[in-house]
Amino acid sequence: MSHCECPWIALVLLTTSLASAQIPNRNHLNLAKHLDDAITDVHLTDGTETIGGASIVDAVNLLRSNAAFPVSLEMLEIERPKDFVTLAEALETLHSMLAVAPLADGDKSRLDRYEELVKTDPGSSVLVPRQRTFKLVRERITVRDFLVQVTTFDDEYEWKNYGTDERPQIVIQPRAASRLNWPVAMICNPHPVSIGRVLAGCRGEKCGPFTEALNERNISIQHMYTGPAPPDPIPHGFVDLCDKTLSARDALNRIAAASHTSWTLGGIKGTRFLSFTR
Repeated sequence: MSHCECPWIALVLLTTSLASAQIPNRNHLNLAKHLDDAITDVHLTDGTETIGGASIVDAVNLLRSNAAFPVSLEMLEIERPKDFVTLAEALETLHSMLAVAPLADGDKSRLDRYEELVKTDPGSSVLVPRQRTFKLVRERITVRDFLVQVTTFDDEYEWKNYGTDERPQIVIQPRAASRLNWPVAMICNPHPVSIGRVLAGCRGEKCGPFTEALNERNISIQHMYTGPAPPDPIPHGFVDLCDKTLSARDALNRIAAASHTSWTLGGIKGTRFLSFTR
């Protein structure tokens, strides 16, 4: 199947790379627990899916690997084809960069791959979503300053702490308009309620109340496994949703806090994907 036929596949892969990014053998004693704790050896110069630098996705992955609290991401709602990089555009950009200086390892690998791809695919084929890129290298930086810096580099996003100073709960979200501000129906019977019941799928079982509300807004929950033995991406535990003031974001944050996970909302307009990672 060619890239041009299914640009949404690139979105799923991008969401998967972020949602399933796991950092092995993390020493929890060294993880940042507060916003003024420092993280070290920050080296954001190459992107997982971007040309010429890192993206907000890479920044979130790095922070998740260094923080003991949830770091969630609501990605911009994008449209195809205008918000995707084409093969021809990617090749032109990489060749222009190469004419000025040697390419970073990731960009060099992309150039080799794309030059092979163009032999069989048209230059109009789409590759990955268009994202702003940046470079950030610090020996030591506080979590707060890191968040300020990356959301300055990519000012289409803002960060907020929906937790407390003692127990942060960070969400990086679109600065202009979030898709998670809608109210959710409270669940008081039972109270607290199993996260499995809240997020129950609609195939072969009764939809969970939150899942049903997500489906009505074209948001699907994706439980993605990668690698030989990744941590279980399905949230477990019990959560208190007996609160009539909760928004969808509030509900996701409570689920993340109760299950020690972070969430990611990605996808294109009309087809969005929600996933969890530890």
